[in-house]
Amino acid sequence: MSDFDFDATVDGAWRAFRADLADRLAGMAIGNSHTVAQSEFPEGPHGVIAFTVTRAQRVRATVDAGDLHTTPEYLREQLDAMVRAGWRLLRDGRLIYEVGQRRVDKLAQVAVDMLRDIWEVVHPAFLEHSGPTPREATIAVGTIPETQLQLGRLVVEALENMAGRRIVVDDDGDIPLPTGRTPSWLRVLADEATVEFFGTVVDVVPNGSTAAEFVATEAPRWPGITLVLHQKTLMAFQTIEMTAFHRENLTAGLGRWLQFMHDEAPQIISAITGAETPEPPRTAESDLLPDPLQTLIVLDEDGTSLDAHEVAEICRHDQSAILRYIRTSQEQYLEWSSSAALADAADDADEAAACRHEEQAWRATTDQLRAALRIVALRGDGKIADRDPHATTQ
Repeated sequence: MSDFDFDATVDGAWRAFRADLADRLAGMAIGNSHTVAQSEFPEGPHGVIAFTVTRAQRVRATVDAGDLHTTPEYLREQLDAMVRAGWRLLRDGRLIYEVGQRRVDKLAQVAVDMLRDIWEVVHPAFLEHSGPTPREATIAVGTIPETQLQLGRLVVEALENMAGRRIVVDDDGDIPLPTGRTPSWLRVLADEATVEFFGTVVDVVPNGSTAAEFVATEAPRWPGITLVLHQKTLMAFQTIEMTAFHRENLTAGLGRWLQFMHDEAPQIISAITGAETPEPPRTAESDLLPDPLQTLIVLDEDGTSLDAHEVAEICRHDQSAILRYIRTSQEQYLEWSSSAALADAADDADEAAACRHEEQAWRATTDQLRAALRIVALRGDGKIADRDPHATTQ
């Protein structure tokens, strides 16, 4: 017994748990779910992590803040620690962390770090699991398109139903897709019943030999995606046969393409150009929100119940601070608007609705802050940092 190393045994158990969790997540499909719950204790932190797969083929971990510690100060500590670790706190009290399906190892590690360091779970033996729940099979009814024009109309109609808005087709007959810094499009091929996703990953490759070697050796990492080096340009393509058109096929293909452009294209750009992989857009919730702004969203979840005077009071009549909070709120609603567009394109109605709720709430908060700024600025009571309250104006 003298050779027994408790810490090493616990570390080994967590490594085995992480590997098993990653395997479970890798095998999940849309409609599956897996939960990891902390066993009930009379005291201490509690929690449940629910793992699902979104319509965009991303694996998501969700935690309900209501399942966490019941003591306010410990709950706040847990929420702050999770936000610092990269979890996104939604106004409805959920925290989410999601990755592409090829990065389930990272999500498993994030879950383990949270369980050990934040929820203070000593050993995986104190956890309860529920395995993936298979989705019931459904019968798909397709349409046989007779012409390119008919297939194009079916594609546009399906995309408009997903997005809830009119889809724009450009002069070349291509449909722009919401893929951020790396533009891409969807088109119907003229000579066969096929839709094609395409985009220019690198406009001008700095070294043709290096790029050609990369394509030859690394392209198999992305099944279904074709990388083509044409002169000095690196392009990516994904094709889906539509001999029998069905919306679910288009949705699945669109989800895979959006995941590729979001998760993998930046890494390819970095490998080809030597530039660092661009950081994802920062959101205010990637760091802790300032206390006054946090107070606003706690006291007024939908941005409608506080008036301008109350908001100014919460912000301590600090004009510079209010301007910072306005910028933060604008960043938030723009980020949520972009997320809603991605969810629409991937036919994830629940996610799109949640994103739009967050967007509207942040827009309302922005309007509140502007009204408060008007009061502070026009009445001349905006604070100046370190100003002596007893000083007189000459």
